[in-house]
Amino acid sequence: MTNHVSRPSIDDSEAITAARNQINQIDEKLIDLLRQRFQTSALIGKIKETADLPVLDSGREQQVLERVVSLDPDPTTEKYLRNIFEEILKNSRDYQHDLAGDDATDNDIKEND
Repeated sequence: MTNHVSRPSIDDSEAITAARNQINQIDEKLIDLLRQRFQTSALIGKIKETADLPVLDSGREQQVLERVVSLDPDPTTEKYLRNIFEEILKNSRDYQHDLAGDDATDNDIKEND
């Protein structure tokens, strides 16, 4: 018994290519938005450093996660959006630490230390 894998039709291939092009355009927009987010995060990091505040603000991060999840009308993607934004928040904290010249990350220190 042979196992045949059907090849996509030309219409399927064109549809996949079109969808991938759309994803590429979305990725370009995401990169621009993430760049803006990092710039704003850097500003917040400078303010925190001047005010001698810790980089990690668990309460604020929880607010962000709850807000993001509430903005998504599709419950099937909730956990994925939460995971993505947890990574965005972690990377924003790491970026603030890097800009401040901190060797430690939030994995190394506790909040308000």
